[in-house]
Amino acid sequence: MSSTSRTHQAIRDHAQRAVDDGVWPAAQFAVARNGELLAFESFGRARDSDRFCMFSATKPIVASVVWQLLGEGLITLETRVAKVWPEFGAHGKDVITLEQVLLHTCGFPNATLDATTATTRDERAALMADWRLEWQPGTRYAYHGYSAHWVLAELIQRLTGQDHRQAVRTRVLDPLGLKRLELGVPKERQGDLKRVSATGKHAVDVLEALLGRPVDEQALDASESAVLTVANDPELIALGVPGANAFSNAADVAIFYQELLWNSSQVWQPDVLQDATRRIRNTLPDEILMGAPANRTIGLTVTGPGDGVALEIPSLGISASLRPFGPHVSEHAFGHGGAGGQAAWADPESGLSFCLLTNGMDRDAVADRRRHDAIEGLAAQWA
Repeated sequence: MSSTSRTHQAIRDHAQRAVDDGVWPAAQFAVARNGELLAFESFGRARDSDRFCMFSATKPIVASVVWQLLGEGLITLETRVAKVWPEFGAHGKDVITLEQVLLHTCGFPNATLDATTATTRDERAALMADWRLEWQPGTRYAYHGYSAHWVLAELIQRLTGQDHRQAVRTRVLDPLGLKRLELGVPKERQGDLKRVSATGKHAVDVLEALLGRPVDEQALDASESAVLTVANDPELIALGVPGANAFSNAADVAIFYQELLWNSSQVWQPDVLQDATRRIRNTLPDEILMGAPANRTIGLTVTGPGDGVALEIPSLGISASLRPFGPHVSEHAFGHGGAGGQAAWADPESGLSFCLLTNGMDRDAVADRRRHDAIEGLAAQWA
């Protein structure tokens, strides 16, 4: 058996074990190089034609439309959001730039939209205009799970005249031939979407050791419920939450990342794409990852130099790496993960891209990280 065959089989074994253990009801993975798929397989209760919620791996898809607008000169990174959208400048938000929104330094990480009004653009815009700052823009990094990309969606509509879902389709996905990747899936086309469920048990002891205080399990359950609603509610799926619920099979995501490597369809201006995939503009500490540098570009995360941060909890016998995209990618690898164990990245040094999608959100974050390190580490060594 060749080394490639052994690597392929080892990834299969890890994925099948997660299915057999009940962690992932279904899963897919894909590996690509030179614009072509090298592998694409489905496990558990999934067919190759099924699609999975990408969760936050959606974010680069939406950002890639903004990269086009930068290349077309419709906006610059220094442009203040309020210049395009004056009402947004209320409550001190007039200083926020596009770059800060893309880098998650804009200062409203916990801002939310009420699900009962998020379906109407005018109501969304009014709610966002009323958001308050939690800190001065540009001074801190905190992951803006939902808020920042709703701002990008409004900017896209104001600059192009297209709804963000339409802009993603006509400007990026159709030119790249990605028919299975979709943001804003209408109800009549939701039959092939895999419903997401949470599996396993919360690693409360790990969280309490990291935080140094008791953990409110009811709060964990509420947060989990909100995440599952974004992935499973037909109305929100059709809405196309711009930072959270594009749907795809693993193959289309792997090919999307090949395009970020090669730009063979010339969808983006080369200098803008180079900036988006290579230039780390945000190295502020990530409090969630124990102060590790954020290593963010204008839409992506880059591995960065070194071995990353190690999670060490001797009292619990835990030692795990928190290095993005596994242990064997180069420091230039870029991508974006998502809740529920979604992984998507490309490595300019190897030319490989990889995607893993599941519909089982493992509550044990340490076990999930180790599982991903094993699978992604193998993928990065594909011959």
